[in-house]
Amino acid sequence: MHPRHWFVPALSVAAASLVLGGLTSVGQTVLPAALVSFANSAGGWTMLAFGLVWLTRARPPVAAALGIVSFVLLIEGYRIVSGWRGFFYAEPFQDTFTVIGVFAGPVVGLSASLLRRGAAAWKPFAAAPVAAVLIGEGVYGLTVVAASTSPAYWVVQIVAGLALMAAAVHAARHRIVPAVVGVVLALGGAAAFIAFYLWLGQLGSAG
Repeated sequence: MHPRHWFVPALSVAAASLVLGGLTSVGQTVLPAALVSFANSAGGWTMLAFGLVWLTRARPPVAAALGIVSFVLLIEGYRIVSGWRGFFYAEPFQDTFTVIGVFAGPVVGLSASLLRRGAAAWKPFAAAPVAAVLIGEGVYGLTVVAASTSPAYWVVQIVAGLALMAAAVHAARHRIVPAVVGVVLALGGAAAFIAFYLWLGQLGSAG
């Protein structure tokens, strides 16, 4: 594989992820209350990683690796800038979300690549994981942490997840089975995301 097919995309995704991750730290204090949750949400970082990989037009194997690069360096950018601002976040490459990013990154990268380059029938499947995160965390935000956060961003995130699925279903060109299975996967994934976050919360309380 020619270096331009992976080195330039990797360099651009890495640099952009560090910068955007750092900006999310700043965003926690400068964004309006209605949108501040974007700077501290899995959905926000998922959208950023997805968008950066999508812009590279990378093929699936490279896109999967770029998903890891993006997620991990978004978190590192956040950690570094938070440290500069006097807020300790975590040791380098040791945060819980770094581990999650290593596993979630390839899925998000593949989703971006298949939505950009894949066959029409694959698009509902490709959109499902990202939509699941956006919808699941949005519902979690509107219910579990509703007392401490504005509902505005969570509504926007849910709408974004639903819109992504709708676009993918439309792109499938009336293929009923992929559309139905994709929607079921997205909704099932959203439910699993909520359960996972509830488990993390219980784990944190126990610790």
